[in-house]
Amino acid sequence: MKIFCAKYIISLLLLQCVTSCFTGIENTKKITEKDVAKVVQERAGMTEQETAYNSIVADSFPTWERGKRFHVVDNGIKRIFSPSSQYDADTLNIAGKILEYTGYTEGSILDNEPKINLCFSDGVNEYVYSTNKTLEEIERQQIMLQVPFLVDAALVEKYDELLERKVFYIRTSIWYNEKGEMIPGKKFIRVKIIDVLPGDKVFPLRVMFETEDGAKACLFMSTKQSSVQNRLFDNLFSEKDIRLNYPLITETTWKHIVNGTVAIDMTKDECRLSLGTPGSIQERPTYDGLQEYWFYGDGMYLIFFDGRLKQFRR
Repeated sequence: MKIFCAKYIISLLLLQCVTSCFTGIENTKKITEKDVAKVVQERAGMTEQETAYNSIVADSFPTWERGKRFHVVDNGIKRIFSPSSQYDADTLNIAGKILEYTGYTEGSILDNEPKINLCFSDGVNEYVYSTNKTLEEIERQQIMLQVPFLVDAALVEKYDELLERKVFYIRTSIWYNEKGEMIPGKKFIRVKIIDVLPGDKVFPLRVMFETEDGAKACLFMSTKQSSVQNRLFDNLFSEKDIRLNYPLITETTWKHIVNGTVAIDMTKDECRLSLGTPGSIQERPTYDGLQEYWFYGDGMYLIFFDGRLKQFRR
């Protein structure tokens, strides 16, 4: 009787162990250093000039001189200016205009501390932006003082001078039209820069380009001083033909990569080139073996088995 009970208990444990492998319990795998290294590898051959494009910075207060020009990129700027009798803030519309820096004043109504107030003019009205910091704080902390919704005109002109009419290979398929609306794009193709313009409230630069077949689009670009730095020059463009780094990838598969699509039997590296690094990875056991799931933020997922893409959903 004891032998029978022992065998029964062992059988139950084995059954539980086997069935638990297929009940949807998943092993979530984090993005590893190896995954990150594959992305970094594409940047390893960055040229000296590409590094220089990343290093361009704008002048910071208090080095500004009177007359320094700034582009207004969003009407939200009216919410950060101090109230004034010169204009009605509710109907103020200065997006697209250029403001000139006219100097600064010191003083705070609330606590009488010498807080710095930056003054601007569009030739009609005067606008005041309170930094809520003293000059001593700014200099001591070496703060890069940026005014929301303003882009330094000198920064735009510098990038335009350096990039206009040059040819690069584009790294991203996240393109925008002239209205700032996202449109389908391609990656790793040759493009010519035709203009650099002020960007929006997040990205200070809008880089206009033209493809070899005449299509025109733009990318929003960060700078070294931007609060969001995931779209620096080297994230968007390369001086080298990226295709040359992958001689073993077939032309059929490369077309998928260029268009940001995938196909059954593509490798993990090929899918990563096409879609980028996934937000998360999970390993799930099946009767046939271990499957690997790649999940992306837009709801897309890929399923790999033995290193090859077996199923996906866009």
